[in-house]
Formats: sequence, structure tokens, C-alpha cells
Amino acid sequence: MKVVLAKHSGFCFGVQKAIEKAFQEMDNSKSRGEDIYSLGPLIHNNQVVEDLQSRGLILSDTVDEIESGSVIIRSHGVPKQIYTDIKNKDLQLVDTTCPFVKRIQKIVDQYHRDHYTIVIVGSATHPEVIGINGWCGHDGYVIQSPEDIHRIPSDRPLCVVSQTTMPIPLFENVVAALKKQHTNIKVFNTICLATQDRQEAALELSQQVDAMIVIGGRHSSNTQKLVELCRRILPNDTYAIEHSVDLDQFSLENYSVVGITAGASTPNYIIKEVMNKIEKSYRSNKQIAIDGPAGAGKSTIAKKLAKETGFLYIDTGAMYRALTLKILEKNVNLYDQAELQQLLNETKIDIRNDQIILDGNLVEEEIRTAEVTSNVSKVAALRDVRNKLVEMQQQIASNNDVVMDGRDIGTVVLPNADLKVFLTASVDERAKRRYAELKESSQSKITLEEIKRTIQSRDYEDENREINPLIPASDSVHIDTTKLTIEEVVQKIKSLFEKV
Repeated sequence: MKVVLAKHSGFCFGVQKAIEKAFQEMDNSKSRGEDIYSLGPLIHNNQVVEDLQSRGLILSDTVDEIESGSVIIRSHGVPKQIYTDIKNKDLQLVDTTCPFVKRIQKIVDQYHRDHYTIVIVGSATHPEVIGINGWCGHDGYVIQSPEDIHRIPSDRPLCVVSQTTMPIPLFENVVAALKKQHTNIKVFNTICLATQDRQEAALELSQQVDAMIVIGGRHSSNTQKLVELCRRILPNDTYAIEHSVDLDQFSLENYSVVGITAGASTPNYIIKEVMNKIEKSYRSNKQIAIDGPAGAGKSTIAKKLAKETGFLYIDTGAMYRALTLKILEKNVNLYDQAELQQLLNETKIDIRNDQIILDGNLVEEEIRTAEVTSNVSKVAALRDVRNKLVEMQQQIASNNDVVMDGRDIGTVVLPNADLKVFLTASVDERAKRRYAELKESSQSKITLEEIKRTIQSRDYEDENREINPLIPASDSVHIDTTKLTIEEVVQKIKSLFEKV
């Protein structure tokens, strides 16, 4: 069975920022000895909400119930009056409203003051819509289909917005119907890009697989829209789950290819748990994961091993280089999360014949430049980058027999690999190997001692980095390559793999 993850799935930008800010403010409140509240669940995911509550976050339905401390406005946003209520009670405000939702609120606020009739395409009971309507005094008309437009008066101009998670075709149909009856109309397509990307990716993937699994909260609007869209293509083979345990009620053994998507409130760790469980139970392709510190011979050994086994070699370092190349070419600000996320969403990296393909173009030479080399470590240290590259690497591995090397392959990228190997060698030996490589390429200005210090520094950074530090998988086989030739190591790994 092949498991394919949709190109866009899981936490959206707004939810990710809300969660990060909530954890930060919870720590601040704890240090001050104050309580911290959330007006309703921060996001529509029970597991995340329960985790937040276990760490001290208190859920409250209204500001009236809160006497002191901090109040988090959740990502769905709230009516305008809530901000006044919080200020009047002298409470500390923590606003995690999604930027896309905040934009809708500003539009509605402005056009309501300009005497437009506000039309909101969405669900009247959804917290986001209730909040948006609160920015026009709850005088807006909430509609969900073209059949509802008869309720809208025609004596004033219209301002039309949408709940961020509405399906695009539905919004377009409502707008088309409104334009037939109203001549003075301002339309704002406020469906968020993350929602649009997820819906399009889910539809595309559902046409390429035998079954779809949609992961997300049962009360999550955007998740339920994904379920609805997938069931249009696979009415009897779309499964909605909240976490990996829910898989136990389904049998997937008769499917050759299973697609996975997830709502914008679904954290990556739940997606990974689901994928790991499916792969462990049903995966048919083979995976060899090779980890270890710099200079242990990983890439050379992995390439030779892949050639002898006929497996696809995945050069994870080259993938990071390819992404770095694109970031440099597009002059992307690494510290502008929205800009970086946009680039990540638009990037496709693949491997063909051991060569890196970036957005359909061969870039094997371009990624080896000095500029890319000097920037790749900085790019690879970013959490969003690593999450995206891990997703891509898992996608490739789900479709091929692979040999993959890196520094977190057996622990993060391929946690269910058939064989996990951790290669080591003494610092002195690794320095000698690197020195020999540089002399061959006429780059002999650096001394052996300088190389040794560089390797020691790199080891420390790898072992102590915040994101995916270099830690051997608990079930990996350790091979010290200090006194072994490349061929000896390859044959040893092949022998281990034959016994799996």
C-alpha cells in the first residue's frame, strides 16, 4: 500500500500562530502567578485543547465570568463588543485572531459604517461567523446557498464576504445569484488561501487514490468541508477520523493507494501518528534509513547501497539546498513567516535518476554554488522549512523503495523504516576523510586541525539544536565506520537488510 499526503494539509498559518502565541502567553502568566483564559476552545481540535487545559489554560464562555488575569481571543475571532468588555474589566488582552479573519472584520466594520448591507456567506452558528457579524452590530445577513438571497433587502448597497472555510464554488454561486438581483454590490472573496489550497489539494488527490482519510475535529468546519469534497469523488471510501486510534474501526487492506489530508486545526504530530500507523500496518515498499554525524560516510554509502539494491536514493541535503536556491532567487525574507509559507506552499522538489528537480527544473549544478552552501544551514534550521521538507521526503518514500540519509531520518522522517542504521566514526577519521576530499578538489588551504574543529562544532550543533536534534533511533543499528571501507559498510548493511 502507498500512502500519499495531500500537498497542503494540517495546521494553517493562522492556527499555528495562535497556538504558539497561546503557549508563550501561558508561560508569561504562570511566571506572574496569574490565571489565563480562552473565550471558547482556542481551535477546533480536542487533543490540542485538552493539552492546553492540562497546562493551565481555563476555558470560559463569556468575559463576565472572568475577574482578573489574561484573556485569549481565539483564532476564530470575536464580536467587536468583546474587546470593549475586556478593556472595561481591566483584563490583559491576548489576541490570536487569524489574520485572514481579522481582515474580514475590518471590511465588515468599515462598510457597515458606510451604510452597506452586510452579507456573510457561511454558517450562522460558526464562531467565526458570529464574530464577524459582531462587527456590524449583528445586523448582517448570513446565508449558505443561493436559495437564501430572497431574505436580503434591496434598498441599500451590499457588501459580501465569506467565512474563511467556505468552498469556493458555493461562494461563487451565491455571488452570481446576488448579482442578478442587486446592481450595487461590493464582493470580497475572503476564503483564506490555506483553505483554498487544502480543498484543491484534497480534490486533486482524491481523484488519484483508492481511498481518502481526512483527519480533523468533528466540530471543525474546514475539516468537514474536506470530508464533503472527498466524498464527492469517493463516496464510500472516504474516512473521517480525529486521531490514529479511530483507524481501528476501518479495514484498509484492500486499497492499493490511500490519500491523507487534514484540516487546518490538525497538528502535525497527529498527521504523523496516522501515517505511521498506516505505514506500519499496510506499507509494501521498503525503506532503509541512514543517520549519523557529518563525515561518517552517510551519503557515499547510501548512494552505493541504493545502486546495488535498485532502490531510489534520496539526498535530503540536496533537497534543503534546492529550497535554499529558490529562497535566494526569490529574495524571500526568512523572518517573514507569511512570505516564507507562501513560497513553501508553491514549491515542489522531486528526485529523478538521483538528480534534484525543483519546480520541474533540473538544478543539480545550481545547488552546489558557494552562495547556497553558505545559506543552507540557516534555512534548514527553520521549523516551517523542516516540516515542509519532511513532508516532501515522506511523500517520495511512500511511492518508492528508498535509501535515505541525513541526521533525523530514522527518528522523524521514516520512523517505521524496515532498517535504521546509525553510522559513526571518530572525529580524527572524519576530519581525515574531509581533508582528503578537499585536497582532491584543490581546496587545500584549510588545515586538518581546522577541519577537526569544524566537525566538533558541527557535532555539538547537531546534537543540541532545538528542532530534531541528532539522536539515534532507539531501534537503529550502530556501525562504526572508522576502520571499515565503504564496500565493507555497504555489504554489512545489505546483510542486515536481508534479515529484516
